Amino acid sequence: MKRICFLCMVMSLLLFIAGCWDQDLLKDARLLYGAGVDLAPNGKLRATFVIQDVPSGEQQSPKNDIISTDGNTPMEARSHADDQISRHLRAYKNRFFLIGEELAKQDIYPVLEVFYRDPKSALNARIGVVQGKAEDILSLMKVGNVLIAEEIDELIKSKEETTTVPKVTLEKIYPVMLDPGEDFVLPYLMEQGARVNVSRIAMFHNHKFTGTLSPEETTMYLLLKGSKGKVTRYTQNMSTAGEMSTTEENPQNRYDFLTFNVEKLKRKMKVKVQSGEQITVHLKLKLKVSVIEYPKDRLDKKKVVAELNKYLSKEMTSLAQETLKKMQIARCDGLGIGRQLMAFHPRVWKKQEEDWGSNYQKVHFAPVIQVEITKQGIIN
Repeated sequence: MKRICFLCMVMSLLLFIAGCWDQDLLKDARLLYGAGVDLAPNGKLRATFVIQDVPSGEQQSPKNDIISTDGNTPMEARSHADDQISRHLRAYKNRFFLIGEELAKQDIYPVLEVFYRDPKSALNARIGVVQGKAEDILSLMKVGNVLIAEEIDELIKSKEETTTVPKVTLEKIYPVMLDPGEDFVLPYLMEQGARVNVSRIAMFHNHKFTGTLSPEETTMYLLLKGSKGKVTRYTQNMSTAGEMSTTEENPQNRYDFLTFNVEKLKRKMKVKVQSGEQITVHLKLKLKVSVIEYPKDRLDKKKVVAELNKYLSKEMTSLAQETLKKMQIARCDGLGIGRQLMAFHPRVWKKQEEDWGSNYQKVHFAPVIQVEITKQGIIN
């Protein structure tokens, strides 16, 4: 009898339990796979959406439907896109969000704010800056036989593994945007013919795009940050390393280059405040590398390897100095020096905080990079 009463009570309670009132069925949605936003000539935003449709039938391939609309805000532009398609546009599967260069020169936080406010946003979507307009790259439709949304996503992902661009998503960038003691960088995409090139990064200060780094400088920045990918390759000109140098009688040739991969990275960074409140940043990197290509060979001789270590250390240190100088010109505190001051020198930070962009340009960086060849391949 007790069991029957208990079951009746449970059944009665089930009548008052709400069901899936907030369900959003996929059959009623059009899935957004990629998006970009540019500054329109009329001062509004021009948003471009890549919608991927999978036709019914096993033999048919997915197709892209690309829509561009204007609006005062990204959400208004998305609403205008909704007016032009059947079903409802949803961003569950969004893979990336691109920002045109002119728009990136303004504060990009208002453009991204809608993603953080919407609980259904794909915060794992990658984010990047486009040279020119994002609409132009997305309008390529395909790169070879690959749809543009998949190509951009996979291209950025592969470049993250080769220490070419940082791993940045909408979720990861948010806490850095709110941190006054650190700036962020984003992948920089360029259209080259019918293809997309991702080999540089865009620097930011106060949420505004301030400059770019070259491919070599980009990789160096990631090493200085301690963010080494699975592969980190450099090709170094060795024409001035020995007695032979590039002249009219001895032109540069394929024997003048050495390619190496960074196998291990050990990084130390220390921020010191000296008298007069001069900020000095000591950066020390120890790189253990493997030689991948060196036509001159002779790597079985210890003297040759020692000379190469010395020359590569000098060249990599010089590259680090150039990279840091360029970041200071762009006022991009991508290494979080301000965060270090907040933690260990709060009194100094209070004086520097108000105009940290200008004060950051006065910081003295002292990078030292030691290169040690530990692997020479199987030839020797």
